[in-house]
Amino acid sequence: MPARRRGAPLYFQAGASDDGKKLAASHADAIFTHQDSLEEAQAFYRDVKGQLAAHGRQEDSLHIFQGVSVIVGDSAEDVEQQYQTTAALVSIEDALNYLGRYFEHHDFAQYPLDAPFPDIGDLGQNSFRSTTDEIKRSARERGLTLRQVALEAASPRPRFSGTPQQVADGLQQWFEQRAADGFIIQGGTPDAFPRFVDQVVPLLQQRGLFREEYPGTTLRASLGLAEPVNQFQQQ
Repeated sequence: MPARRRGAPLYFQAGASDDGKKLAASHADAIFTHQDSLEEAQAFYRDVKGQLAAHGRQEDSLHIFQGVSVIVGDSAEDVEQQYQTTAALVSIEDALNYLGRYFEHHDFAQYPLDAPFPDIGDLGQNSFRSTTDEIKRSARERGLTLRQVALEAASPRPRFSGTPQQVADGLQQWFEQRAADGFIIQGGTPDAFPRFVDQVVPLLQQRGLFREEYPGTTLRASLGLAEPVNQFQQQ
């Protein structure tokens, strides 16, 4: 039986630190990242794409994927009910543990829950720097308590939530305004992803924004990424 064609493996880089972006611009095929606003995502996109030329690469040689949570509902009430269902699954103990993993597994249970988010210095700079910087900035600017920060970190309210039309509009805006080349979809309830596939994907297909069939047999081909030159292949 002939070997199945696999092609070259894809290299994904995750993270938004300066070093991470430099690594992606020089070596990666794709980036998995997350920004909370369109403006932040656009700035990240411009920064990374702007570094490619220095490595002899074209803009389309690196895809930037935003990790996004979605809630697709029939109405605002339906969306809110789905969010509350997900949020209710998280205990404060679990939320504190979840928050701690971003900060080098720091024990947040030692602090008063309803006091302002504690000053923890430079914790979190080694592995999740972009995320921890944003958590601390948001807590400071919004005056959040530790309880609020932990619960928001463990069960954030999705940016892309609403009717199928509203979710499709949001994704289209981010794509067309150069905030992302694609998305990695997350959902909090068991039917979140099926709802997205059944109700949002058809709208994106109608707009010419989502494929209706796959152009190749490999992930690289499906993402529209060219095969790299094999430096060991004999001429």
